[in-house]
Amino acid sequence: MEDKAVALDLKAELLCHGLLHVPDDIRIPFPTSKSSSGPGAGSESVVVCFSGKRVKVPISKHGGDLELRQIGEGDYEILKDGKVFIKNVGLIPTLCHAPGQAFVSLGRSCIMKCAFCTINEAGTKEEVTVDSAVEMIIAASKKKGFKAVAVTSGVPRNVDDQIDKLASVIAAVRKELPEIPIGVEPLAIKKSDIVKLKKAGATEIKINLEAATREIFEKVCPNRDCQTTIKAIGWAVEEFGKGAVTSNIIVGLGETDEEVRNALGMLADIGSVANIRAVRINDFNRERLQIALGGLRPLDKERMIKLARLQKDILAKRGLSTKTFKTMCFPCSCCDLVPEIDF
Repeated sequence: MEDKAVALDLKAELLCHGLLHVPDDIRIPFPTSKSSSGPGAGSESVVVCFSGKRVKVPISKHGGDLELRQIGEGDYEILKDGKVFIKNVGLIPTLCHAPGQAFVSLGRSCIMKCAFCTINEAGTKEEVTVDSAVEMIIAASKKKGFKAVAVTSGVPRNVDDQIDKLASVIAAVRKELPEIPIGVEPLAIKKSDIVKLKKAGATEIKINLEAATREIFEKVCPNRDCQTTIKAIGWAVEEFGKGAVTSNIIVGLGETDEEVRNALGMLADIGSVANIRAVRINDFNRERLQIALGGLRPLDKERMIKLARLQKDILAKRGLSTKTFKTMCFPCSCCDLVPEIDF
C-alpha cells in the first residue's frame, strides 16, 4: 500500500477508535480542547497529526483503546495493544475548538434533543453572551496561526432567539475583523434566518441534514422537520452561493451505502457540499440511540474510506469541492475523512 493510502487507512482507523490514554508522565504543551458541541461534545481532546493528516482524539488519564508515548520533545507515537500503531506523531494546539479557527459555541443546551447530540450533557448550561463570544474571537485573532472564525449554537429557547444571537456575534466580529472569513452553523427554518446571517457578515454556512434518509431523520430528530431542513439548504445556496454551503450527514445510524449515495447526490444537486460524519456513540447518547434506532453496528474504517471516496466522485461530477471552504469542518479536517484534503 502506498504511503498516502497507508496514512488514510490509519486516520480512518483512528477515527473509529475510542479514547487515547495519555499517561501521567506526558505533559501536553498547550491547553487541551474541551468541546461543548460537535462530535466530541462533553469530552477533552487533543489534535494529533501525522503524514499530513489531522485527527481530534478524545483523551483519558485512565486508560483507553490507544496510548500516547513521547519519544522526544514534540515527537510522539501512538500505541495499540502495546505495539507501535502510528509513528512520527505531533500535537497541534487549537485556538478555540479547531486549529487555526476561533470556533465558538453560544447556546450550551438545546430543546431539539436529537438522539445523537450530547450538548445537553456536555457540562455547563451557561450560555456564552454576545460580548463574551466576541471577546474570545478577538483574543484568538491575535494568536499565531489564526485564519478564520466560526460560530454555532444550540437552541436553548427558540430558533429566532438563536438566529438573532448568532447574527449579533457575526456583525460585531465583522466590524472588528472586516476581511476574515466567518462561518456559521445554525438551525434555520426560514429563508429570513439565512438572509439575516448573510447580511450580518457570514461568508459560509452549514445547515445539517443529519441523516441519509427521512425515516432515520424523523427517528433521531423528532423535534425537527426533514423537508424544512432540505429547503433551508437550498435557500442557503441561493444566498451564499455554491462552494459556500455545507451540511453534515451522520453515518452509522443504520443507513445503507446506497442511501448515503442518494443523500450526497441530492445535496450536491442543490449546490451544497456534504460533510460525512461518523456517529460518535458514548455513555451520553447510547441509550437514546438504542431507543430510537435499536442496535447499531459500529462504523469500520473500510466503510468510512468507501463512503469518502464515493463523496469525492460525486463532488467532482458536479464541479464542487471541499477546498473552496475557509471555515468550519473542511479546513479543520480533524473529525472526518475530507476529499481533496485527506486524499
